[in-house]
Amino acid sequence: MKFETGNLKKGILISLIGLNAFGFEATMSIQPPLVDLNESAALTIQVRDAKNPQPPVLPKVPGIQINYAGQSTQHTWVNGKSDSFTAFNFTIYPQQTGTFSIGPFDYTVGRKTKTLQGELKVVGTSGEAQHSQSLSDLLFAKMTSNRESAYVQEPFNLTLSIYSRQGVQLAGNLNLSGMPTSGLPDLQWQEVQPRKREVVNNVLYDVRRFQTRTRAMSSGRFEFKPSVTVQVATQSQPRQRDPFFGSMFQRTQTRPVNVPVKQVTVEVKPLPETGKPTNFKGAVGQFNFETGAKPLEVQAGDPVTLQLLITGTGNFDRVMMPDLPADNSFRLFGDPIRKQTDQGVLFEQVISPRNATVHEIPAILFSFFDTDSGNYRAVKSAPIPILVNASSNNTAQVFAAKDSIVLPPQETPFATESDVQRIESALQSFWQTIRPWLWTLPAALLAGLMVFFGRKLRHTRKHDTARIRRQKAPKAALKALKKADRAQQNGDVKLFHDALWQTLTDYFGHRLNLPPGDVTSTIALQALERKAFDPEQLNTLRSIFEQLESSRYGLPAETNSEEMLRLRNRLQQLLKHCEKVKM
Repeated sequence: MKFETGNLKKGILISLIGLNAFGFEATMSIQPPLVDLNESAALTIQVRDAKNPQPPVLPKVPGIQINYAGQSTQHTWVNGKSDSFTAFNFTIYPQQTGTFSIGPFDYTVGRKTKTLQGELKVVGTSGEAQHSQSLSDLLFAKMTSNRESAYVQEPFNLTLSIYSRQGVQLAGNLNLSGMPTSGLPDLQWQEVQPRKREVVNNVLYDVRRFQTRTRAMSSGRFEFKPSVTVQVATQSQPRQRDPFFGSMFQRTQTRPVNVPVKQVTVEVKPLPETGKPTNFKGAVGQFNFETGAKPLEVQAGDPVTLQLLITGTGNFDRVMMPDLPADNSFRLFGDPIRKQTDQGVLFEQVISPRNATVHEIPAILFSFFDTDSGNYRAVKSAPIPILVNASSNNTAQVFAAKDSIVLPPQETPFATESDVQRIESALQSFWQTIRPWLWTLPAALLAGLMVFFGRKLRHTRKHDTARIRRQKAPKAALKALKKADRAQQNGDVKLFHDALWQTLTDYFGHRLNLPPGDVTSTIALQALERKAFDPEQLNTLRSIFEQLESSRYGLPAETNSEEMLRLRNRLQQLLKHCEKVKM
């Protein structure tokens, strides 16, 4: 094969020109977008997929001064893909307060032009606030909830905002106390990024926000009276000032500062019993329900994956698969597979049509409590058409054909009278010989079976680890309960909760043949749900799990000796009921 080098060079040149012209990207950012009059901001323009880009010419904006600070180039290689860009850096010095728009202005590379624009807000500094000696002027916090009232199991958000003045440096983690200790799962706080700035009473503050999503397990009035302890970094002067280096070697120290937060109240209402559907399984929120299946053309007996998708907002971790309608036209294979994300939950169940008379997968009903309307809703999916072909019968036809052409056996000659008499005499003689020994045959067979099954049973008990651990579960739970009794007698709440947690992990670890570290409330409760465990007792066990988890990962609740004894006895009764369930 012969290559034309001239055309190849032209193609490469055209490609490079196209890359330079059509792949060019430019973005502009200003950080921070809100500054004090005495501060500066950084303006950065990043250029990608451009060859030898030149620094852009920024327009002059009255009230601010923009100085070019140089450029930098960065190359990265992630997952086999390269990325590179050129950054042009500028520094903005405010001259007065106000909101300043930089641009729009055009930036051209090659034959392509990009329009860029940014905005900077400059605020003044209150002199009174600068010289204030009140800590609340320098550092304060507030908590908000996106719902003043909610229903049981309805998710709602809590946001903790910490405001600090310029020059107040927060170090380390913060400690939050004064939150409800019962009726809520363990709160998992996450900081909202990026951090922002806000103007409060003409004063600029740095704001750190932390957010958690929670739900109430029971109805009632939940009062959040948080108290936040933060670590504030301060500069301490050395005892002896060095005459040459002065204050160069100042030490940084941290001190805890308690920041009070205004109380937030959320009224939690119970789910109504009126209008509650029989197939309601605890889904609370606003949901959409869709169904699908694949493949839609199969032979009788082939597997079909039925998909049930539930999206929207609500308590997805408590959403269970809707009941499939009773239909003898399908078989079910295995347990459904559950896949959950922040946007919804997907259930997949393998089914199989029994015969070619099946034309559709029937409609499925999903019920939930709508928190917006305050009523129960039932969403019914549309039937799914499916084409089922008759299964292949080739093998059965071959056997039928083979049986139909088998020749009949040859006829046996009739026996004569002398032959019959001779056979009868021989049989009688044989019977008299073996008759005394006939009892030994079943006895030997019975003895052999007993030995065989005895050895098999002993071998099974010796090597069946799961069975052995199931037998150990009650003893292990009782041993941990005795430890809880000693902690209850000594009034040690933390040790008492740890002992009850050990009771649950030891018991379900043995029952489910899991290491203690792998036992979670989700695994244990789902195992009981699959065995149709009593719903009321299941909810009680779930609340005990949540109470113990809250005590282990947070501050233990104030509990007296009688409450500990009641909790211990309730857990023991639940485990006795669990013993009646085959898991």
